[in-house]
Amino acid sequence: MLIINMMGDPLYHWKLAIENRDGARSEFRAKRYSNVGILSIRSLEQAIEACAARKDLHFHEDSRRAHKMRRNWLRSNFPELSEAWETLWSIYAELGYGGEDEERAELALRTLEEILEVLRRECIESSS
Repeated sequence: MLIINMMGDPLYHWKLAIENRDGARSEFRAKRYSNVGILSIRSLEQAIEACAARKDLHFHEDSRRAHKMRRNWLRSNFPELSEAWETLWSIYAELGYGGEDEERAELALRTLEEILEVLRRECIESSS
């Protein structure tokens, strides 16, 4: 069986980011708010991987340090998104312990959408 590693492809990472975002939306509609937090973070991290892959950076290759490396990369390349990163991680932690806060889950989705819009415009559309 032939396995093709697409993890270095920005568009593949972007597809995963959108898939996770769509999953977060679905979980919100189903009122499974802790899953909204998890999928929002996964979407954010895949979007960052998509942008970084354009510069041949692949944080997922060092899984022990990947979260920190993504955060540092985002702060260096998109400092205007640093606060949104912190907000999303805070909500993720809150929803992970209880997860019954619809308002926080809704804020996670709004925050994620804002981040994805910037990264889509700057990393995905600009490379087309």
